Amino acid sequence: MGLTESKIKDLHDKKFDDLYKKHKTEWDTMVDNAFEFAKKHIAGGATPRADDVLKALLPMLEVNELLRKHQEDNRARFKRFREYFGDYIIDQHLGGTSQEKKK
Repeated sequence: MGLTESKIKDLHDKKFDDLYKKHKTEWDTMVDNAFEFAKKHIAGGATPRADDVLKALLPMLEVNELLRKHQEDNRARFKRFREYFGDYIIDQHLGGTSQEKKK
């Protein structure tokens, strides 16, 4: 897992960056919730890594109607786009790594 330049390009091609900007507050809240869950339940109280935050975030993204509609409208229904978008919003909100943000 992890965000790469190739994944970012795929997301931009399908306008996921616009989806993030349009609903930034909602995505940031989801990342914060996933971060806190991962910290408590995955990392044992330590700062979780971005991939651990993604594990907690994915179930929230799977049922998110904004994301589902965007995927349908942009012909990006593949599971990989949901995972890429999860990596993307974590990267955007936590500034590249969870280690830097919440020590």
